[in-house]
Amino acid sequence: MRVGPAKAVPIGLLALATGVVLTLDALGVIRGPLHRIVENRQNAPTTVVDTSALPGPGGSDPVLLASTATNSSAATPQGVAAALAGPLNNKALGGDVAVVVIDAPTGKPLLVKRANAAQAPASTAKLVTAFSALVALGPDTRLRTTVVQSPQSITLVGGGDPSLRTLRDPAAPQAPTLAALADQTVAALRASQRTSVTVSFDDSLFTGPTTAASWPKAYVATGVVAPVTALQVDGGRLTPGRNARSTDPSAAAARAFAGLLRDRGISVRGKIQRTRPPTGSVSIAEVQSPPMTTVVEDMLTQSNDDAAEQLAHLVGARRGTGATFAGGARAAMQILQDAGIATEGLALFDGSGLSRKNLIAPATLAGVLQRSSAQGEPTLRGVLTGLPVAGFTGTLADRFNGVTTRSAAGVTRAKTGTLTGVSSLAGQVLDTQGRPMVFVILADRIAPSGTLAGRAAIDRIVTALAACGCR
Repeated sequence: MRVGPAKAVPIGLLALATGVVLTLDALGVIRGPLHRIVENRQNAPTTVVDTSALPGPGGSDPVLLASTATNSSAATPQGVAAALAGPLNNKALGGDVAVVVIDAPTGKPLLVKRANAAQAPASTAKLVTAFSALVALGPDTRLRTTVVQSPQSITLVGGGDPSLRTLRDPAAPQAPTLAALADQTVAALRASQRTSVTVSFDDSLFTGPTTAASWPKAYVATGVVAPVTALQVDGGRLTPGRNARSTDPSAAAARAFAGLLRDRGISVRGKIQRTRPPTGSVSIAEVQSPPMTTVVEDMLTQSNDDAAEQLAHLVGARRGTGATFAGGARAAMQILQDAGIATEGLALFDGSGLSRKNLIAPATLAGVLQRSSAQGEPTLRGVLTGLPVAGFTGTLADRFNGVTTRSAAGVTRAKTGTLTGVSSLAGQVLDTQGRPMVFVILADRIAPSGTLAGRAAIDRIVTALAACGCR
């Protein structure tokens, strides 16, 4: 799917075209206190919308775009500059902070500081991965994990599904499971009067190295991320809910599947091997992921590194650039350029933002947010609906809850990014008149010992925007 013409978007147009998704999704995702916070934004002129039936992330109903505070005047550049003068001078940000603030309804730039300066984005790079996945794969696509049968064996075939679990997870009720796949497989085997099988597995959808060359080796050893394969369950974890990762997630998934077959009375013969299915094999079982929009939403809300890497590989596979780290990066670059999003200085080495070699400019991230919320782009809505809500969900659940920042809770949705010495935040916030502003803040020259202080300084910048009258 192509999204718009390949025409560069000037910084003044890098805004959320409707400028309203934050309010609507906030109301739809979190009821109760968040609902009251948004309603109490100083009596802003707002079109009344019944939000009771709106879906949260993963819902099947279409997101409705309300007209929020577009009758109020936009903040002025002078007002925003004055409001942020203090927060931007915080030494905790280091010496290289880059910031873009835009009036969402009009696209008017309100504050631009080094907008085209590419910096280490940390996990805000996942915005690019999410955008690319929805464009290349489509919002309704479901990823399949299958079992195929030949006269001699059955083969578990990976489809790159990051949502696959071993057993049902109450926290992810839509996620497919190996247990369900085993149930189907056993039923098919018994129907053909087979009680003993040889099991193999096929993860050939992804090629190349399973870890990025620029990742520290400790990433896998310490459980930061699993090796990237087309067949893994529970994020490649040895035990669900624990950080320790398998060094071969595909083989671990196949062993778990074989164990589930044994539990159901099927004898598994011989060694479990990695191989492609024999020609003529037929499918006997299949489980599917939730729709791609839901997969993307979860990846963003939880900042799931494993999911981001699998999605980036799938994008490379679909676009023909290769189901590898490099192929995913090339595909993402092409997709952004096709969409008319500025890519000056862009360098991608993974899909999660874990690589310190990644470089993204604020203008690029602002372009992703703008295109994802345009009224003619429902395909991309998962980029916006997946953003954590400050003080309530995902990686922002424990932020914006202090005395000096809680006023931004519930009226901010943003993707977080943190590495040692790097902090970033990109999303949307409502000002005191209920008018939405797009913001991108990147700081990659923070003192290593001051990473959390830098993150807190960024939160104060966003809080100043939420408290901004700035007229």
